[in-house]
Amino acid sequence: MQRRLGMWAAGLVLACGVAQAGELKIATVDGSRLLKGYYKTGLADQHMQQQFEDFQAERDKLLAEHKKLKQQFETLRGDADNKALTEEARDKKKEQAEERLTQVIEYENSIREKAASRKKQIEDEGRKIQGELAKSIKAAVKAAAAKAGYTLVLEQSGLLANGLEPVLFADPKLDITDEVMATLNADRPAGKE
Repeated sequence: MQRRLGMWAAGLVLACGVAQAGELKIATVDGSRLLKGYYKTGLADQHMQQQFEDFQAERDKLLAEHKKLKQQFETLRGDADNKALTEEARDKKKEQAEERLTQVIEYENSIREKAASRKKQIEDEGRKIQGELAKSIKAAVKAAAAKAGYTLVLEQSGLLANGLEPVLFADPKLDITDEVMATLNADRPAGKE
């Protein structure tokens, strides 16, 4: 609580300092609307969906191979108990079954390791893409604010830990989301509506 009060106080001091240095001109943006309306967000979503589908396909292939190895083990184990075979043949089948079981266990471990590694890779890529989108949005906000002469732009769509929005009230005339959206989507390729 003290930290939040400190942050509010620091913001107030900053705003007062800016007001003393010149006119304080404030605007707001709706960050969630910017993120949804930015054409690169859709492209990023498609890319991440493709990564997930590729991961699922890899996983399905590995699981199919695992199932095949497990069936081979079950067959060998069944043959090891077959009384129609000689004792020597049953012992050989038992030995083969034990080897196949070792392969099954090693393959299971390999699947877990590959899945964890791929999941981490996809999550890291997702975080990188989110960072790039945020950087682009921030640059567009900064450009729109500079163009219109705003000294402070507040984001109004998120929630704080206490459930309140960081901007509790702002006159709708202060909202520059549409201007920022135009800046963000200025380089949209034709046909990417």
